[in-house]
Amino acid sequence: MKKLLTILTRLLLGILLVAGLLSALFAASIPVIHRWGATREELTLTLPGDELFTDPLIQWTHAITIDAPPENVWPWIAQLGDTRGGFYSYTFIENRVGALTGAPGYNVVYINADRIHSEWQNPRPGDEIIQGQLKIRAVEPGQFLLADSVDPSFFYWVWSWSLKPIGENQTRMYIRFAIDVPEENNNPAMTFLMDIGGFVMENNMMQGIKTRAEGETEPIWIETLEIGLWLTALVSGLAVGILFLFRSSWRRPLLVAVVAVVFIFILTIVQPVILVRVLMDSALIAGLVWSFKAQPGK
Repeated sequence: MKKLLTILTRLLLGILLVAGLLSALFAASIPVIHRWGATREELTLTLPGDELFTDPLIQWTHAITIDAPPENVWPWIAQLGDTRGGFYSYTFIENRVGALTGAPGYNVVYINADRIHSEWQNPRPGDEIIQGQLKIRAVEPGQFLLADSVDPSFFYWVWSWSLKPIGENQTRMYIRFAIDVPEENNNPAMTFLMDIGGFVMENNMMQGIKTRAEGETEPIWIETLEIGLWLTALVSGLAVGILFLFRSSWRRPLLVAVVAVVFIFILTIVQPVILVRVLMDSALIAGLVWSFKAQPGK
């Protein structure tokens, strides 16, 4: 009975600790997520689509420097779309979201384009880039692409990609996203999911556009590797959590579990380069072994 009570107490404390730590991390990250990569001056830029909103529920301004002129960046933006070049992010998520939110009968399964397709280089107002959800509202080749909701009855969504040359061989790409929902559909859980889920995809998309515009390619296995490294961190965290629950030597597992939560957060939000992800996973596995070998009372 005493052992069961100890396990239940640790379980409750573990849940509270993880919830509190994640709440603190997300609370601290939300303001950064809304301005990822953008300077204070860039936040005040007037970009296409700003006139469509006065006070959106969520608004992001993201920016990234690409080591290529705008004419090398634009073709990748021009072919954005779920039935076109994709969104250069996590393909399996793009397909699942498309199947859930797309037009009736939507069953498109695609991979993100790794080359420029001439047949997709002339986007026009009215073209849908997410079937049943998002259409092109305005386009200025080489400068910007602006899209908004096909059906604003549930929520109204505006998304723009703008390019600004920096010198002769660099481009500053700005992505502004704004969304609003009717009062009856507005709740903190929805806002949180749109904020975090949307950012995870958009951060990966920015890197995907940058990689392609700079003349590089993403290996076909890279997405599988990234998911595998994330799952490795998750499994390591769960394993050390089990040690915390059932081993008398609980201090080491607790410490490693806290590190695991922070690492999983970084892997999800920051999305560091592969080498850093490998090093983080290696540290967690080493921490798991260290925890397993702990003597009673440590």
